[in-house]
Amino acid sequence: MDADTKKYKRRENKKRKIAALLAVSELNDSEKAAAKKQKVDCVKGDGKTEDENENKIDVSKSNELVTKYTGNGFARISDKPLLEGEDYDELKKRLRERKKALSCLPLFRLKSVGEDASISLAKRVPLFMSDIQHLVTYCMVGDRAPYWPHRWSLLSKWNRLSNLVVLVMDGVGLDDYKSQTGEDAWFSKHIPNLVEVVSPASYHSTVAEELALLPLTVTHKKKLIDQFGSLESALEKDEAFKAFRSIFPVKQVDKEKVKAKSPDNFKLKLLLSATQMVTENYPLPLKGTLSDKYKNYKLTNDSYEEVTPDSPLYSVDCEMCLTDDGNELTRICVVDSALAVVYHTMVKPRNKIRNYLTQYSGITEEMLEGITTRLEDVQKALQELLPNNCILVGQSLNSDLAALQMMHPYVIDTSVCFNITGDRRRKTKLSVLAHLFLNRTIQSQGKLGHNPIEDAQAAMNLVVLKLTKNLEFGDVVLGGEVPRMDDAGVYTITKSNMTKHENLMTSLSKTVGEQQKTVALLCDEVSAEGYEEFVNFKSELKLMKSDLSSIEAVEAATAAAVEHNLTICHVNLGELEGEEKLKKVKKFAKKLYDFTSINGMFMTVLGGTTKQNAVAGIVIKKPE
Repeated sequence: MDADTKKYKRRENKKRKIAALLAVSELNDSEKAAAKKQKVDCVKGDGKTEDENENKIDVSKSNELVTKYTGNGFARISDKPLLEGEDYDELKKRLRERKKALSCLPLFRLKSVGEDASISLAKRVPLFMSDIQHLVTYCMVGDRAPYWPHRWSLLSKWNRLSNLVVLVMDGVGLDDYKSQTGEDAWFSKHIPNLVEVVSPASYHSTVAEELALLPLTVTHKKKLIDQFGSLESALEKDEAFKAFRSIFPVKQVDKEKVKAKSPDNFKLKLLLSATQMVTENYPLPLKGTLSDKYKNYKLTNDSYEEVTPDSPLYSVDCEMCLTDDGNELTRICVVDSALAVVYHTMVKPRNKIRNYLTQYSGITEEMLEGITTRLEDVQKALQELLPNNCILVGQSLNSDLAALQMMHPYVIDTSVCFNITGDRRRKTKLSVLAHLFLNRTIQSQGKLGHNPIEDAQAAMNLVVLKLTKNLEFGDVVLGGEVPRMDDAGVYTITKSNMTKHENLMTSLSKTVGEQQKTVALLCDEVSAEGYEEFVNFKSELKLMKSDLSSIEAVEAATAAAVEHNLTICHVNLGELEGEEKLKKVKKFAKKLYDFTSINGMFMTVLGGTTKQNAVAGIVIKKPE
């Protein structure tokens, strides 16, 4: 077979494949159209159509789309003529247009963390309201958002969203939704992505507070930075200790007394938020699959006081060995903020040790001879030692807490608050941080392993140093300063050239202003009270109506949804009971879903109560 013949056959094969692809696409379209028409005719004619056979697809002829292989090459089954010239070019053009149209549509889907929160599961790990806020922010400004929703979901082509409609219904929770009976499948059919969310009411907050603080304008950005030190911290909004009220047994204290006593809360800004602790794999007493994983873990206290700037710091470092049950605790050290060792002991695992991991742990078989201290003894000692409002400090402390099989709500992780890589996912070793920031060499014993006293003191030194500087110090993600050592070993500080966070803050407000995106807020009188303190947020709204009934608010939102990029409709259904409440939920959701534009995102949030978690539903509306 010569080269021309091969070339001809390749071209003919390509044409047949393209023709088959287009035929399949048209077949799918015709099937959808036929099904839709048949559905309509069934409604009109008691389930029977007049032209029942006209729209019926004969699938028996589908083999005409298939190319048959024979011993002599390719044999055509179809009698249709081969496409050439202008017909062939027209076919390619139609396929390109179809492919381009499909690639331009926005797409939303849940990732594994989001799937774990799905209310369809018997055991769930709920999301936080900040996760929902991150999605709302990302829908508005995309890649320029300081926090992305990629922890739990994925949104592609965000800039192709036609609009975003958010319906918040307070006084309704997960249990109320689960109580729906009968064949009411509207939610599951039209909003397939329904996830459980920790209710803000359970930690003395509100949905309004969690969602309202969107960094949309220069004025609002300045307010957030003045209040929280940086835009990244502003989006967390004290969640570091607020959300823990619903996770740990935290007693609420008078905020005014705390503020008067300790006006500087810089220390609290270093705390990991609940979202960060989940992301960093910290043990938490959450529901769902994690409850099985941590069922044998103990709390460091039976109950906790709310953390304050005066809360004491304790640095913890553990060493582990490999046993039949995995990594188990063999040594622990705790130091206070003055670097004094307040607790230090060897620990004998109950399971047989397979590897002492001496090059890392520094533990040898001889060191554990005669040791009778067990894990439960350490747990009891820590419960007696640690105050119920203390802050634990450490490098990747999640591993230490896992070894201790304990959980604690207030944590400062040096691997998070110090970042010299510019990537939150890439952690720097404690020895590198100590050398860079403290001009100190640790973990230099080689095969002799680490010293937990030395490591715990180094982690405490790093946090104490940061507390004398600012939030950005040592964190290039925030555009902060990073010290460098010259050849002479002199400690110098140069401005990081990574101004990613500063650029984000500038471009965030600038982009929204340039795109002239508008926000409308429609709420009833009860829900309006939740926005009273957010003066700057309200001043930047294009439209706000707050003296409405719940029905009037939804009606006003239907008109606003057509005119504005983001429409928030907030109503309170707490006074309603049983079936009446559920009917309102469905009625309001259907109403605003219908007024969401094609390729627009509709989001409904059942705000939850003090006893019920919240529910969030997200869907991108597609043409029917």
